[in-house]
Amino acid sequence: MTQEVVRSSMTDVNRAVDDLCSKLNDSVSSYSAIIFFASSSYDFAALSAALYSRFPKAEVIGASTAGEITRDGFAKNSVVLNAISDSRTKFKGVFIDDADKFPIVYKKEICSAAGKIGISLDSLSSHRDSFAIALICGLRNAEEGILALLYSLICDPKFIVAGGSAGDDLKFAATYVSYNGRCSDCGSVVLFVKTSCHFEVVKENIFRKSGKSVMLTDVQPEKHLIYSIDGQSPRKRYAEVLGISEEQVENALLDHPFGRAFGDTFFTASLVQFHPDGSLTTYARVIQDSVQEILEPMDAVAITEKTCRSLSEKIPDPKCVILFNCILRTIGFEKKGLQSKINAIWRQYFPMYSGFSTYGEQFGSINSNQTLVAIVIGE
Repeated sequence: MTQEVVRSSMTDVNRAVDDLCSKLNDSVSSYSAIIFFASSSYDFAALSAALYSRFPKAEVIGASTAGEITRDGFAKNSVVLNAISDSRTKFKGVFIDDADKFPIVYKKEICSAAGKIGISLDSLSSHRDSFAIALICGLRNAEEGILALLYSLICDPKFIVAGGSAGDDLKFAATYVSYNGRCSDCGSVVLFVKTSCHFEVVKENIFRKSGKSVMLTDVQPEKHLIYSIDGQSPRKRYAEVLGISEEQVENALLDHPFGRAFGDTFFTASLVQFHPDGSLTTYARVIQDSVQEILEPMDAVAITEKTCRSLSEKIPDPKCVILFNCILRTIGFEKKGLQSKINAIWRQYFPMYSGFSTYGEQFGSINSNQTLVAIVIGE
């Protein structure tokens, strides 16, 4: 497999596309898949159409971002393009519009897309040579519904759907995804991948349990809103458990999100903000009467090194690496002066990679926050 990663900061869409294509090593007709990540500063519909017109033989998917990632580091106001080619790998996408309302109407299209490249969603062993990449609009609370739909069709519990929620540079106005020139601000695109190459998909946490847990006693799951924790005002109870004043809670949110364990896998639910009435909004969907651990941060640099070392042992010669890194991790790294250190470790282990800062990360059937989801494909 060959992954080329090119980036452009040109503000005009057509010039940016020309710039990206000029930096590729092979002809545009030689690529099997194009995956692009673009700042919300671009006209996303125009960019999607222009890129699709340039790569006639590729499956072309993309998402708007809250920042882009390449070997050059964490970037803003740019478009990053992954051009992938491999004779042993097949790609097929499916476009799901109105993902926040009626995604089930796309059931037939999802099964058909997988089947066109030889993936049987009825099989219990499809995980051995297949996975899927999901890009989902990040402001529609559609992630859980899309994942639930996919895993109602995927019979193999080990089959991994991995991806990220599109961003819009923290404007929180509109996010976009696209497939073969079609784009949506309320949809999702799923790219099925069938390959004989060795691949690994991992989720990285930089938090651990603190031993302090709470129960969410009054919630609105669809709105990701918590009205009471342990029967009390969320702001008051959160401050009480952490041993801080209510005036200090906003500064604690980034380092002390919620978390839940599902077997051996740990998922983080980031906290957005406390409202004047004391209620709390989260990025991930909350569940009535669920017990949540209040997490504490670990050494992000040490964990990044550990993750990369483990992947290197499994795939010593990575050929394609895609990173979905939560925007809150990006912000946290920036505040703590860790962005260059984290990127230096990625550079050490991965000869080529790209990714973007997301509004949520999908790993299997769970949507979470403040995590890294990495797809690594080798020989």
